[in-house]
Amino acid sequence: MPSRRQLLATGGAALTGALAGCLDIGEDRFSPGSDDDTDWPLPRGDPGNTAYAPDAVAPREGASERWTHEEGFDVRTPVVADGTAYVPTAEALVALDATDGAEQWRFSPGDQPWPAPTVVHDGTVFVTASDEDEMHALDAESGDELWSLRGDGHVHASPHLLAGRLTDEPSVLAGDANGRVAALDPATGEAVWTVDLFGAVRAFAYRAPMLYVGTSSGEVSVFFVQERDRPRERWRRQVDGAVEGIVPTANGIAVSSFGGPLVNLNGDAAGAPSWTAEERRAGSTPVHAGSWFYSVGYDAASATRSYDGEVGWRASAPFGSAPPVAAGDTLYVAGEEAVHAFDLDGGGPLSDGKRFSYPIPGGGIQGLAVADGALFAARESSEENGTTLYCLEPS
Repeated sequence: MPSRRQLLATGGAALTGALAGCLDIGEDRFSPGSDDDTDWPLPRGDPGNTAYAPDAVAPREGASERWTHEEGFDVRTPVVADGTAYVPTAEALVALDATDGAEQWRFSPGDQPWPAPTVVHDGTVFVTASDEDEMHALDAESGDELWSLRGDGHVHASPHLLAGRLTDEPSVLAGDANGRVAALDPATGEAVWTVDLFGAVRAFAYRAPMLYVGTSSGEVSVFFVQERDRPRERWRRQVDGAVEGIVPTANGIAVSSFGGPLVNLNGDAAGAPSWTAEERRAGSTPVHAGSWFYSVGYDAASATRSYDGEVGWRASAPFGSAPPVAAGDTLYVAGEEAVHAFDLDGGGPLSDGKRFSYPIPGGGIQGLAVADGALFAARESSEENGTTLYCLEPS
């Protein structure tokens, strides 16, 4: 049997198609990250869902295992903050030391609470247990419960943060199956304000001063938020399929939906669609870096210019359903049985843009994160491979 290092050297799972360059992306001048102590405190990295850590050190030319972890049968996207990886599994939320993978604590309010990917803010972990219909606030260091909140309908969406520029007092956002959105005081869990929408809440995004909410009915609602006053709704727009992700930019709002392509809604014209990408190359919630969206479809990954929908580059291959992430100048994409790394700028006319592939036997990658100088890849357990979390550092 070849060693893992030999597999890595040969490129792991090979791409079945070449990268096609269309536009010059070099205008954004992406550069390698230099900070090996960055966090990834939300499932998509930050309140704006950019899934991009521009200063983070991460594998660029190759990867090696820092550690791996076996846990349960369903592991979802981890978040990483202050040197700890918080990993949601079917049975519990598990806190692991990001340096060596040692378990620090686990939290399980029921037999199979099915916690959603978490949010970490100011030393507190916020997690929704969809099977228990509850939200819990936990001490990040000990795992002790600080407060809990019972919902009126099943809570499947991850919590979110209303925090950042123009926000003096952060709030934790929660949504349930009845369409109720609540902004909660992080210290107490008390509702600061609530609004009611149509359809189960599926996705949040915040780009000051606007809050974006997507539902299972395919509705995107946009609110103007000022301090802790009840937000004022600006407009609503229907898209095809249940909303899975929202990424706001200065040029509009990229919306991914179940079974639908990536569509960009005009942010200052009541959400009128400005462009739609091909579903085959851009169906997932995208990375937002510079002037570009990076997304994957069922047989390609691509860079799409945010303000006009033009394709910067495209790599044809069978990719998984997990949304991509990026750090520094490198994009990470989940393949069928590997994680692939690409130049964000496509590599130029004489390059295929691909940096390396790292094999993940059995596939089933559920989520990626970049923090603490490493790339984290969560996957489903299988008979062929019981490893559910890989922590990969530069080789």
